[in-house]
Amino acid sequence: MKKLTAEQIDQLYLFTRQHYVEWYDLQSELVDHLANAIETQWQENPTLTFDEVLNKEFGKFGVFGFMGVVEEKQKFLGKKYRKLIWNYYTEFFRLPKIILTFLSMLLIYKLLIVFEGAKDIIFGLIVVLSLGFFVRTFYKEKFVSDKNKSNRKKWMFEDVSLQNKNNVFIVLPSLLINSFNLFFKELHFTTITAIIFSVSLVLLGLLIYLKIKIIPKKISEELAKTYPEYIS
Repeated sequence: MKKLTAEQIDQLYLFTRQHYVEWYDLQSELVDHLANAIETQWQENPTLTFDEVLNKEFGKFGVFGFMGVVEEKQKFLGKKYRKLIWNYYTEFFRLPKIILTFLSMLLIYKLLIVFEGAKDIIFGLIVVLSLGFFVRTFYKEKFVSDKNKSNRKKWMFEDVSLQNKNNVFIVLPSLLINSFNLFFKELHFTTITAIIFSVSLVLLGLLIYLKIKIIPKKISEELAKTYPEYIS
């Protein structure tokens, strides 16, 4: 039975890149699929050349080639990403983390009710932290971009995570403005507005923390376990 050589495997990786699959994790899946299909074809007709069988198998993907596979993979990883977020998010509402979550809400509530200038301090901290996250992410993504330029492999799961992380910085300014309009124009917080703001602030803060800090790290760990070639 004819088997693919290492050189032919490299040609398959090149073939996927030439057909607009730029992520190594998806390239690996397609190469594995194509390699198995080619060797199966050779079992039936060993006289066919490598290029003949490859073109025949590629034709099975339809007019748009690998684009359908790319879209399906992006949808799959999007669902996987949301599941990761949900799993880690719900941990903050189970013992022992729920105690810290509740105490954070209670502390913000008490500050808003007891101290006159607490709202200004909290809003200032939100702005400072937001700017800090923005600057840190900007320099980190610049570092990743520089590594990509030095032939670092691209990974679709990383791109999904990065897109969701960047969405935080797109949405965050409008959230800050809306928060200011809703809550900070009042001279004093009422009990209801203080409760709503305290709960909302903690819930949003946890989500941002997960998207920026925890989930990218977990994705890197998963890619490192699955792909020996992965370099975080």
